[in-house]
Amino acid sequence: MKRNDILLLANGIVSLCLVAAILYYVGVADVIKSLYSVNIVPLLLGMLFLLLMDVFMSLRIKLLLDYLGSGIRFIDIMKAHFVGMLGADFTPARSGYFATAGVLHYKYGVKSEHAMVSIFGPQIYDFVLKLVAGTLAIMYLLYHFIGPKDGWIMILGSAAMSSIVALMLLLLFSGRFLRLFSFSEKFPLLSKAYSLFARMQANSHAVVRKTPELLGLMLLSWSAKSLSWYFVAKSLGITLDTEFPEVLFYFFLQPLVTMLEFIPTPTIAGLGLSEGGTTAVFSFFGVPAAVAATFALLVRFKTTFVHLPAVPEALATLRGHKEEN
Repeated sequence: MKRNDILLLANGIVSLCLVAAILYYVGVADVIKSLYSVNIVPLLLGMLFLLLMDVFMSLRIKLLLDYLGSGIRFIDIMKAHFVGMLGADFTPARSGYFATAGVLHYKYGVKSEHAMVSIFGPQIYDFVLKLVAGTLAIMYLLYHFIGPKDGWIMILGSAAMSSIVALMLLLLFSGRFLRLFSFSEKFPLLSKAYSLFARMQANSHAVVRKTPELLGLMLLSWSAKSLSWYFVAKSLGITLDTEFPEVLFYFFLQPLVTMLEFIPTPTIAGLGLSEGGTTAVFSFFGVPAAVAATFALLVRFKTTFVHLPAVPEALATLRGHKEEN
């Protein structure tokens, strides 16, 4: 077994242990009872808004690829995006989403630097939004419910997201930072990565040029995902008594939970950690722990279920890549 496979297996075991601990704490029977009570209509609406989010995210890729002269059919971009979304559910820190670039390159012939810029650029804006909205959510929780001493894991999530944003900005826009790694050109494998990032920087102007459109699509995708979570909550009969419109709660909950998924922990896409965080946040608003845990699990596995049709595309890309090598 390869080292990466062993690490992935270890991460999976840790995640399953965390989920098992959560289920034990909230009560497995109560979670099963909550699942049986799910209203299918709002759940389907949640899936519909998730698909709408996929459309907006794919439009961002299309926008940049067209500008860079590597335009391909929108349906093919959607297929590549679905592969990345599925991969993100099974990789640490959701890094598997960059498989989208791999599909665009190996399956559809998009230049590797163009493919990476079309993913990297929008993701930077996404992470900045998650950082701002998630940090505001943390500040609200710290002020109203918990103190900094008990909210350290949320603060750690904010710090982790800040580090990722800073690194991505430097890799995409700073030639001086990239030159710090020029020594890697002496090593065959590392030299390929260095060359790719250098070519990405040469095309980074596309991200700057298309910033207004990217920001607009980012706000639309954020709204679609938030509404997706809102309808999942409604499928479980969750109603919150808040001092602001209830739907806004989900606009800030999902960036907060996402930040937890990017904390460097030995888990698969934060599985277990984000579910625990979601359950804790809901508890502040009086939602029973079992219902909150069911919501968190439904949100995660709904996403995986919606993107399962990407499996044939992923397998076809892998076969094609192996044949090339």
